[in-house]
Amino acid sequence: MKKNTWYFVYHHNPEYEWSLPRGFAEELEKQSIKVIRNECNNPNMFRLPSSKDIKKQKIKVVLVFYAGYNYQLNKNLIKFKKNFPEVILINELGDEPQTRKLNYIRAAISDISLTPDYECYRYWKERNFNCYWFTHWADSKIFYLKNSGNRKVFMGTSMGNRCYSLILKILLGKFFINKHLKDYENTKFYNETKICFQYARWSEITRRIFEAGACGCCILTNKIPKDKMLEKIFTHNESIIFYTNFFSLIKQLFLIFKDKKKIKRISQNSYHIIKNNHTVEKRVERLIDLVNNYQSQ
Repeated sequence: MKKNTWYFVYHHNPEYEWSLPRGFAEELEKQSIKVIRNECNNPNMFRLPSSKDIKKQKIKVVLVFYAGYNYQLNKNLIKFKKNFPEVILINELGDEPQTRKLNYIRAAISDISLTPDYECYRYWKERNFNCYWFTHWADSKIFYLKNSGNRKVFMGTSMGNRCYSLILKILLGKFFINKHLKDYENTKFYNETKICFQYARWSEITRRIFEAGACGCCILTNKIPKDKMLEKIFTHNESIIFYTNFFSLIKQLFLIFKDKKKIKRISQNSYHIIKNNHTVEKRVERLIDLVNNYQSQ
């Protein structure tokens, strides 16, 4: 592996100890990448490396994690790529598919771009942009299994006020908990929860599938189009449970109550899939490989 210095620009709320990009930066460092971090809450304040920085620090890669559109960031990235074409520019394209319309410039100027959505990956590839499907993952520092015994929460989520959350509260009462979580609260909550409920309002693969599954939860989520490739990762009634509408959701709940062993069996299978293929360690390994392959072209 070629020794590179990576300059990592990412959004982070200082009120939080952990965030997805901060966890990614830590894993890069664990895998022997020298990382210079530019961590900022305001994207207008993102700073890209200067010519002096690049020469002194021997920066070979600039990695940007930002979900959304920012005019100043786009302007700075265009200028940077024009001035330093030899530096590999990587953009992680945030919350696609819902943000795809905001990402054209960043996808176009990147040497490598990364999207969590398979349809967006195809969309960018059709435009001859060097994009890769880079689906969500679980950060093992926060999302890990520490409770293989009894769990006191029947069904839980941190999705907020979305479709079916109110009806589930009415139906299940205290057995359904929907709460905002921060940092290590995720570890405790999802290790106390049997079933993680999800609703993908954009027909997207949600990050919470991997994160809750890594904590040993059985995932109950709405079925999304096959083109999204979620069914390539998980199989209904084997490693995940899908519902299609309200009546389907009620049916799946009935089947869960009927088969007491179903939750544990499915949660064990999904945990195995995530642990072996969809952790921050695996995603960092993948990105390092992409950079090494790009450099060897």
